[in-house]
Amino acid sequence: MKRLPFWKRPYGARRVLDIGAGHNPFHGATNLLEIDLHEGRERGGQQVHVPESTTLTVGDISALPYRTGSFDYVYASHILEHVTDPIVACREVTRAGRAGYVETPAPFLEQDLAHYDKTSPDQWFHRWFVFVDRQQQLVFEPKTPDEVDRFCSCRAGQFMKEFYDSVDYREAQHCFPSHAKRSVLYWRGSFVSDVRTHTVDCRREQKPCRFDNMLAGLVRGCNDVFRAPRLLSLRRKFPACVSVFQKYSVATLFVR
Repeated sequence: MKRLPFWKRPYGARRVLDIGAGHNPFHGATNLLEIDLHEGRERGGQQVHVPESTTLTVGDISALPYRTGSFDYVYASHILEHVTDPIVACREVTRAGRAGYVETPAPFLEQDLAHYDKTSPDQWFHRWFVFVDRQQQLVFEPKTPDEVDRFCSCRAGQFMKEFYDSVDYREAQHCFPSHAKRSVLYWRGSFVSDVRTHTVDCRREQKPCRFDNMLAGLVRGCNDVFRAPRLLSLRRKFPACVSVFQKYSVATLFVR
């Protein structure tokens, strides 16, 4: 069962909703919401698991079948990157709950995998790149074949472009810790979402770009002592990436 770090768990929450729990529900959930009990592709063909004393409801995150404030905590992991209208979905999450947790794949993971293989249907299950900006806003930018080729003109954007070009990301992704590959937001009361129509260039538009977030995640990942052996193997297998770190004066513990 999925769990949060012990210092982040919703102790005292009596009603907990897990949206899209699938075969691996959130520990402590009292209610589960699934959009389709028969579609198992996103969960590897596995069946929905409903623990004892948990209520399962079929419904859509964009129209939650619950009254306002029904839950003390709402857990929504790897759901919002799929929705058609993130504004509506986020509004429903904060309407139904008083606090919660949102997790999506990070753009750091998503962009180069899709950029490398645009023909694979597996790359287009997700409609959005999702990240949390410095103001703790949940930002959505469209994930399309055109947008995966776009990089901000800022230092972070150009670094990420050259970094991706210097490695085979299908292999390199496994060198990084999971926290570098997730976008995570803990919220209480409500949160602000920003849904964009394109990849923002922060130098031209004066808005935060996703690449600053991606670079920060990459640096944190490259400083993770628990991943030291794999990060050192990244240096050995893809020496060109070290030159990219040097070119942009990006210093880390294990790569440069």
